[in-house]
Amino acid sequence: MVYTPPSDGSRWLGLAVLCWLLLTDAILLAWISLKPVGWLSFLLLLVFLLTLPVIVHLTTRTWGAFNLEYWLDRNALRVRWAGTRQVIPLHSIRRIVEGVDEMSSRPSLLDWPSPFVRIVEGGQGKRLVRLASVPLDQCLLIETDGGIFAISPDDPVGFLEELQALNRLGQSRTLPLEREQPTNYYALATESDAGRWLLLAGLIGCLALFGYLMILFPDLPEALVFHYNRQGVPDSVRPKNALFLLPVIGLLTYLTNTLAGLWMRLQGQHSGAYLFWTGSLLVQALSLLALLSLTT
Repeated sequence: MVYTPPSDGSRWLGLAVLCWLLLTDAILLAWISLKPVGWLSFLLLLVFLLTLPVIVHLTTRTWGAFNLEYWLDRNALRVRWAGTRQVIPLHSIRRIVEGVDEMSSRPSLLDWPSPFVRIVEGGQGKRLVRLASVPLDQCLLIETDGGIFAISPDDPVGFLEELQALNRLGQSRTLPLEREQPTNYYALATESDAGRWLLLAGLIGCLALFGYLMILFPDLPEALVFHYNRQGVPDSVRPKNALFLLPVIGLLTYLTNTLAGLWMRLQGQHSGAYLFWTGSLLVQALSLLALLSLTT
């Protein structure tokens, strides 16, 4: 049986904010493409990049606000929110009570949209996992040995009646209390200090390559010598736009090696991942040296 929660008003507002942000980014990219390359276009590019994590956050929480559901069968209660599934085996449930205001905590901006889905510290030192669309005093609190789960089925009476019927029926198999979610590649890459700093250094390297060239670009001559023959005579003269090949090489190397390193981490090969991520820094350093030699 599937139970839906009361409508969460934040989902429509979250969708509106997300659409507005996407439209703003589209306008920003169009503006960047029309402006001459320089320090201002680089600054606008940084603003665009800073909005990407916000878009990911808003997309995830708005998605969760729309698809929150409670699935009940003879073995477990499963709560779906965004791409995660919280499995609460029926045998692990100790009691179910109504929510109380005393367990509430101050909302955080990071919990919006879907502000009633969050993990907080509950009473008696137990973790409180909120998986609801309404305030806590309107929720059902499911107490287990692994924590307290706050849910908000639209038909709480029917939910409790079916839960009792399923308990009388008995379980067909034993399930663990767990949270099922897609692989968190960001956490996988940054779970060690070495991985975190290598990836951050690679990102900074990409920004440094593009930033250096974009800031210097207006003062460069329209044509640059890219190569000299053995006699010291220029044999390769190209427009200055060709310089962007070097930052692009650094960026593509960073993206490729990041994915390759993540694959190595999934295989348990930490040293191989670090080699890929260090290789990105080496390519970026060589690209920067080439830029310096061509522009100075």
